[in-house]
Amino acid sequence: MSKKAFHVYNVIILLLLLSFNLLVLFAFGIGEGGMGFSQWVPIALSFLIWGVFYLIQFARSNKTWRIAWFCIMLVFLYFWQTGVGAAFGRLIG
Repeated sequence: MSKKAFHVYNVIILLLLLSFNLLVLFAFGIGEGGMGFSQWVPIALSFLIWGVFYLIQFARSNKTWRIAWFCIMLVFLYFWQTGVGAAFGRLIG
């Protein structure tokens, strides 16, 4: 896989992350409780986590390094989006 392919895969993950987080924002918007700080933190941190993993992937030009960190990013963001982020938000809120 080329360097361009890794950029494309990362942008696809970013777009998926953006769509899931926009659904969450929509759900909070139609609810009566509103959004507090503890709801914004997991959403903002998900983009920060994506950015950190994106930078780590391109820290070295080794293809194995990039594939490994891409897979780690997918697993971490999956768990973050499916409950760990919400638990973290409740912990700080």
